[in-house]
Amino acid sequence: MNSTFIIAEIGPNHNGNISIAKSMVSDLSKIGVDAVKFQLAIPENVYSNDSFKADYQKENENSKTPLEMAKRHKLSFEEHKELKEWCEHENVMYLCTAFDIDSLTYIDQVLNVPIFKISSGENLTKDLIEYIAQQNKPILLSTGMTSFEEISMSLSVLNSLDKKNITILHCVSNYPAKDTQINLNNLKSLKERFNCNVGYSDHSLGNEACVAAVAMGAKVVEKHVTFDRNAEGPDHKASSTITEFEQLVISIRRVEKMLGQKEKTFSDQEKKIRLMARKSIVSKVNIPKGAIINESMICFKRPGNGISSLNTSLVIGKKATVDIESNRVIKLDQLS
Repeated sequence: MNSTFIIAEIGPNHNGNISIAKSMVSDLSKIGVDAVKFQLAIPENVYSNDSFKADYQKENENSKTPLEMAKRHKLSFEEHKELKEWCEHENVMYLCTAFDIDSLTYIDQVLNVPIFKISSGENLTKDLIEYIAQQNKPILLSTGMTSFEEISMSLSVLNSLDKKNITILHCVSNYPAKDTQINLNNLKSLKERFNCNVGYSDHSLGNEACVAAVAMGAKVVEKHVTFDRNAEGPDHKASSTITEFEQLVISIRRVEKMLGQKEKTFSDQEKKIRLMARKSIVSKVNIPKGAIINESMICFKRPGNGISSLNTSLVIGKKATVDIESNRVIKLDQLS
């Protein structure tokens, strides 16, 4: 059975309030997610004076600059340490995306995150991916806004010392992403082109895209989650509520059961139905002992526990060794 790694991306949706963050972790731990993920940055190390907000950020958050926005919605290093301990208490994995080298070093060396998640905006950032290339941890590589050529460049750096355990996440960096933009068939292209596991980082509304991605082979699914879609903040509008996320987990686990295995198998119930629903060779008339059976003497009827209708050569031209009543399944031991 397949097992999809499900990440609830809280990101900055705690709005800089650790109590909200911990409450979300507690709620998410109860619905079966594998990990909750946050974001960590020193805003001054991420934004230059020329930085600007994306349109969706302007619509959903009223800070004048991206630096001001990042400061309003961040948690400190020590608060992230407290969050990791809280995740351990709640038996759910803590993950975090770092947006500058100091934050990356902290989540690696102090918090010891078990998996590196590289965001779409950072997958070509030299110091970050060179640092990750020197470590020996699994990597989730998001690829929103990223061409195949750019993915190759990023992989070249990440695998420069030795081949890493990398899962490439298909992603569309629109918030929210429209149905016509999601392009899930790219999962197949990523898998074929780069010969690695693939996953899906979702920014769409609803659960359909994530469920479809799992059916198409995604080994990892990541989706943003919020305590309130109407809260002020850059990502709330494109996020699931915790109740919606619970339904997503249920749907994914159900789809995994439906996917089953590559080999064709039959349940005991299906085997019984096969006997009922298939047809056998049946006597069309009374066939006396000694008669040579011809095509006019037989027909095809249920059940399927006799000679298959595709095997008429086993019946036609054979001699009946007993009287065969009309409208009965013909058995091989009745023939010679």
